[in-house]
Amino acid sequence: MNLAEMNLEFDEVMRTLTDTNFLAQKNDYINASWKHISEMFVIPALKKTVAIPSVANQQYYAFPYDYNGTEVYLYYRNVTGGTPRRLDPVTEEVLALMYERRTGNMGPEWYYDWSGPVGTDYASRACALTNNSKTVLCTAAAAGDLNYWVRFDPWTDTSVSPTVTQNPGDYGYYISAVTAGVSYTLDRFYRGPSTSGTDTSNGRVGPAEQQRFKLYGIPNSAVADAFDLRYYSLPQRLYNDADVPEWPSVAIGIVYFAISIAHDYLHNAEYAKVWYGRAMSRITGLQRRRDRTATLVSDLTIGSVSGRRTGARSVDLGRQFSRR
Repeated sequence: MNLAEMNLEFDEVMRTLTDTNFLAQKNDYINASWKHISEMFVIPALKKTVAIPSVANQQYYAFPYDYNGTEVYLYYRNVTGGTPRRLDPVTEEVLALMYERRTGNMGPEWYYDWSGPVGTDYASRACALTNNSKTVLCTAAAAGDLNYWVRFDPWTDTSVSPTVTQNPGDYGYYISAVTAGVSYTLDRFYRGPSTSGTDTSNGRVGPAEQQRFKLYGIPNSAVADAFDLRYYSLPQRLYNDADVPEWPSVAIGIVYFAISIAHDYLHNAEYAKVWYGRAMSRITGLQRRRDRTATLVSDLTIGSVSGRRTGARSVDLGRQFSRR
C-alpha cells in the first residue's frame, strides 16, 4: 500500500465518521504515526549498518542523524582491516572513576556510553531543493561537507501570495558526494516541497541535535572504518503518492494510528483510544506472525560450547581489566 492508498483509506474512514476537521493535515498525521510505530516496534527493514572512522585522541563520535534512539550494536577495530571487537554499553557511573586514574589513551577500547547531542552545527548552507531528487544545488557547498549529514530548515515560499511556510520535515540526509560550489549528492532521494525561484532552505550540515556516543578509552590513532555501527533508523518521509513505508504490510496500522493522533489533537479522547487499539491490534498481529520463525528455533543451541557465548551477557569488569 503506497501513500495514495493510505490517504484514500484515511479519507474513507473520516467520511464514515462524518468528520472532516483534519483531512488537510492527514500526511502529517500519517508520518507522525509511522515515526511512533518505528520507535515502539522492531522493524527489521529499518536496521542499518554503517562504518565510522576513528580520530586520534577523540572520545566522542556522532550517531547517524536518522538513528531512532533505540537499540544499537557497536564494534571497533584498532587497525585498518583488523577484526572488529564488540564494545559493551556501560554507563559512565560504572567506569569513569576507574579511567580517571589512567593516562595516555585511557587503556584499550572496550566500552561505550550514550552521550549528549553534538551541540553546534558544523556549517550552514543555502540550498535549492527538488522533490524526489538526490541532487541539492548549493553554491556554498564545500569539499569538507562530504560524509556529513544535512537537514533542511523551513523556508518562506514567496512564489505564492500570501506567502506560506514550506516545511521539509525533521529528516536527515547523508552527503555522499560534493561538487564544491555547485551541489551535494544525497544518499537517498529528498522527499518534501521544492524551493522555487530565488527561495532557498538553510541546510544545516552536521546538525547540532545529532546524537553522540562516548568511547572508553580513547583511540590513539586514526583508523578508516574503525567502528561498525548497527542501529535502527527512523523511517523515510512519506510524501509522494508512490512512496511506500519500509514495512508495507503495516500501512493500515499506520493509517489507524494516524486517525488516533488526529482525534487526540482535537481532544476526542474516546475516539483516539478506539483507533489506537485498532492500530495496535493490526501491528502486534503482524509482529507475532513475523516472529513465529524465531519461536520455532528457540530451542536450538546458539554459539559454541568452547567459544565465546553469544547474546546478552553481563559485563565482567575484572576479566576485561585483567587483559590490560
